[in-house]
Amino acid sequence: MTQPVPYYPEQGVLVREDALPGLLPAGLRPEDARLLFVHAHPDDESIATGATMGRYAELGAQVVLLTMTRGERGEVIPEPLRGLEVGRPGCTDDGTALGRYRVGELDDAAAALGVAERFFAGEPPALDPAAGFAGGTGHYHDSGMSWGPDGRAAPADDSSPHSLTAASAEEAAAHVAAAVRAVRPHVLVTYDDDGGYGHPDHVRTSAVAVRGAALAARPGTDADGAPVDPWRTPLVWAVEGEARPEDPRPQAAVHGSAGRKRAAMAAHATQLVLAEDGSRFALSNGVWQPFSALETYRLLAGDPDAVVAEEAASPPARASVPSALVTSVAAGAVAASVATVLHGAVWHSGAGWWLPWGLLFATALLLSVSLWVGTATRRVWAAAVPGLIGYLVSWLFAYGGDGSVIVVTNPGTPVGILGLVWFGLVFTVTLLSVLVTAGWLRARRRRTGAA
Repeated sequence: MTQPVPYYPEQGVLVREDALPGLLPAGLRPEDARLLFVHAHPDDESIATGATMGRYAELGAQVVLLTMTRGERGEVIPEPLRGLEVGRPGCTDDGTALGRYRVGELDDAAAALGVAERFFAGEPPALDPAAGFAGGTGHYHDSGMSWGPDGRAAPADDSSPHSLTAASAEEAAAHVAAAVRAVRPHVLVTYDDDGGYGHPDHVRTSAVAVRGAALAARPGTDADGAPVDPWRTPLVWAVEGEARPEDPRPQAAVHGSAGRKRAAMAAHATQLVLAEDGSRFALSNGVWQPFSALETYRLLAGDPDAVVAEEAASPPARASVPSALVTSVAAGAVAASVATVLHGAVWHSGAGWWLPWGLLFATALLLSVSLWVGTATRRVWAAAVPGLIGYLVSWLFAYGGDGSVIVVTNPGTPVGILGLVWFGLVFTVTLLSVLVTAGWLRARRRRTGAA
């Protein structure tokens, strides 16, 4: 696009005539979509993107929120709570108490918006154990804001050494990448490179969100240190702070949910005042701004016309550790018990030869269940659980009591030979299922990374 497209005002927002009506890739139904919003402080999600988040939640999309700080340096409006604001009489900490209070406000706002899941940087899944936190706190503090001598926004003069802007961008981006790999969003939304209005935390959040999306396209690890598949986010959008007609990037305009946005904004009572009729709001500076449920965005990365691959549209979820453990133990116990009981079954022919069909059936059953558990949960160790249970069950039948006829290990009898062979096959099945599952997961990660 070489020529600027005319704009027209709507609800106080400048919308280009060729603006896209939504944020999703072509052909992706809202009910199949996953959207990850990356914001700097509690209240940013409601003010900047609340109508969009609420609308997609109403349409059945999975809306997820990652907030980089707890807003410890926010200015407090209600007089009874002024003692929580850093620098005010009665505030005795670095804003930690205010941050805790604002977490409660964020919970209420997220519920109003229909957010499926929300977390802070440093909380799983937004945690890369390898990156850690150089500040040592396990999370990022609000940097605050001051105006530098050049007239540009800068962190507060007394900002915490644990603040978001004090951390390296690569460290913070690694935690964003961990969240992206876990959520596997079709759309990531953050700020433009100017942070919307220049707040240093917004500027840093924009940078680490874009970098995190790029890092997520490489394999990584989850909060437990287990390998996680890479994920390439199809579309990355930036909240449009001030519309510029000459901006050549594609624009999207979302007519969102006014009701959900108002309810979410009202939840952030420390940070803003919403007019009784809901037509405007004011922050701590007391300047009234028009309320709008029409929110615009600029494309940072991706192609809105590209059709999302089936793998990206509905990827198999990786089971949590408790879920994988329950699944593998339950399936393993049933399969191992049935296989062990039947392993010694033999079919005798009239011609004098015999077929150990029980041994063949038991091996096939245990192997198929082991592979199913490993691939269904996408955890290598889970594939070994049925075999380990099989070994335990066989040992109990063979040596747990006197005179067992289910598992015999006397090499001087045919049934004893079958018992010894069964022990060897259980070991072989366990090893084979682990190797096959590990190979399948590696191949899948390579395919996803190349997509």
